[in-house]
Amino acid sequence: TPQTYSWNLSVQREVASNWVASASYLATRAMHIWTQNAINPAIFMGLLPCTINGVSYPVCSTTANTDARRLLTLERAQDGAKIGPLAEFDDGGTSIYHGMLLSLERRAARGLTFSGNYTLSHCIGPYADINANGPPANETYTKPSDRKFDQGNCFSDRRHIFNFTAVAQTPQFSNHTLSVLATGWRFSGIYRWSSGTPLNIVSGIDNALTGTGLQRANQVLANPYKDKSGRANTQWIDPAAFATPAPGTYGNVGFDSLVAPSTWSFDMALSRSFNIHEMQRFEVRAEAFNVTNSFIPMGISGAVAGANVSTGQNQTIALNSNTFGQIRTAQPPRILQFALKYVF
Repeated sequence: TPQTYSWNLSVQREVASNWVASASYLATRAMHIWTQNAINPAIFMGLLPCTINGVSYPVCSTTANTDARRLLTLERAQDGAKIGPLAEFDDGGTSIYHGMLLSLERRAARGLTFSGNYTLSHCIGPYADINANGPPANETYTKPSDRKFDQGNCFSDRRHIFNFTAVAQTPQFSNHTLSVLATGWRFSGIYRWSSGTPLNIVSGIDNALTGTGLQRANQVLANPYKDKSGRANTQWIDPAAFATPAPGTYGNVGFDSLVAPSTWSFDMALSRSFNIHEMQRFEVRAEAFNVTNSFIPMGISGAVAGANVSTGQNQTIALNSNTFGQIRTAQPPRILQFALKYVF
């Protein structure tokens, strides 16, 4: 059964009239996270000619004879040949999260409220592509029986997050006309900036010739990024920084070791409640999302179909994709939304 341990330390102080600052340390340790291990992988037997269970192959290890090289087939061909990929659930996964949260808040005074916070954090954990109900998962360890090989940045890891909110409310005017037209309007704005999602760079092929999926590529350049402007149709990741590993080997790039472009949002709202009767009121609200109608990147092209479907929090990018590492999709454009509500 998965277990979670959390601890934190917070310090809060009023730094001025109506202004409060706080600093917090947050940590979470998770144990017994469900993962999967391949227990009937194909065995890499070299690239020279060989004979396997009476069948001769000019090249001993290829993707064409993966099933012939599976562990159970080699041990007992008459029974093992009837068995394909097998996986066992492993609850030995662990993760650790450390975070620092700094916040500054101006409490409501004279109709104005401000709040801002910054989070610096890091989460390290296993590849655990599991749906909301636990196993089954979609993928096994990249390297059979080597849990640590897939230990890296968590799917949800966002190194930096900044939030700012502001709320302003018009006062109660004594003048009747002003009171009818301007009293009680509430204006709010929210700005959020976040580091990008983790990226898992895979070769797109079974270069280890073991029959396991999502095998990672080799990183051959120190800087894996090319154009970090975040503009549309630019090459965020440099394809020349990666290469396909030699047959029978695994890539050296770490799991979830790269990050996608940062994301941000700026939304605003204007609302007011009109009292009609003691038990009745009429509310009007207008909202704007992506107020500036800016291009905001949404992930990186070259994602592997079906990878991480159940989590949706990181991206697995295949080196053999024609659009590998490009920015070709965007967050939604400006959206205006209006609402009327009668409460009785």
